[in-house]
Amino acid sequence: MTKTSMDAHRPDSPSNSAAGPRFSIVLPCHNGSTYLRDSLARLKEYLEAARGVLGDHELIFVDDGSTDGSAELVSREFPEIRVLRHPGNLGKGAAVRTGMRAAQGRFSFFLDADVPYGLEVLARMLDYLDRKEFHACVGTRARGSSTTLAKRSRARKVASVVFTAFVSRLVVTGIRDTQCGFKGFRSEISKFLFAESRIDDFAFDVEILYLAFKNDLDIKRIPVRLERDDDSSVSLLRHAPRMLLSILRIPLRYYAGVYEPLEHRWDEPA
Repeated sequence: MTKTSMDAHRPDSPSNSAAGPRFSIVLPCHNGSTYLRDSLARLKEYLEAARGVLGDHELIFVDDGSTDGSAELVSREFPEIRVLRHPGNLGKGAAVRTGMRAAQGRFSFFLDADVPYGLEVLARMLDYLDRKEFHACVGTRARGSSTTLAKRSRARKVASVVFTAFVSRLVVTGIRDTQCGFKGFRSEISKFLFAESRIDDFAFDVEILYLAFKNDLDIKRIPVRLERDDDSSVSLLRHAPRMLLSILRIPLRYYAGVYEPLEHRWDEPA
């Protein structure tokens, strides 16, 4: 994708600020107590080992109305992680929005709290966002990238193919895997996108990508390695009707002028 004239290096942008951590990772979660101890320990170990390459970071855990003590577990066993809570279950989109709007890093990522992807791709994403000045990096799960993929039911595979075909042809063209739970943004971009987003359920990824395309942002698609796929909280068979309805409303909102263009945001007086 060709670089746009919207310069992500505005002098007053967070990406040029020396204050705060280099990047933030937002971890949305609903009832994850069975896997959080392991997944967060692996994430923390990787980030500490790679600190010399990646730089300073902050972790933000957003508890989306869990009833299994997830937030208490994180606060107790990982006191260095910032914990934000929703009083009830609002949806993954709402949880990611809460975390991304609270993030203080120059670059902001969200990652599924079970940390199902190989983390080595984080350095590559940061390079594209920082040195190569892309506005966003989105993970794309390669077909057959994990043995766990073979364990998916036929119904789930069919539902996934149908959903992907619908979204990629009618709403967000050019991105095959809109639902990958590993995406990163320059902080001023994430603040804009998540301030404009309206969807609280699992269809929020599509809305974010739609807004990014409509604002001519530079998006880098990066293959990610799926290592674990045993705790997905989304079932396309169960959630697809609501998700499709949410997705159909996105272009209607856009052409009705509900979403504010990014250029208007940057044209605001200081």
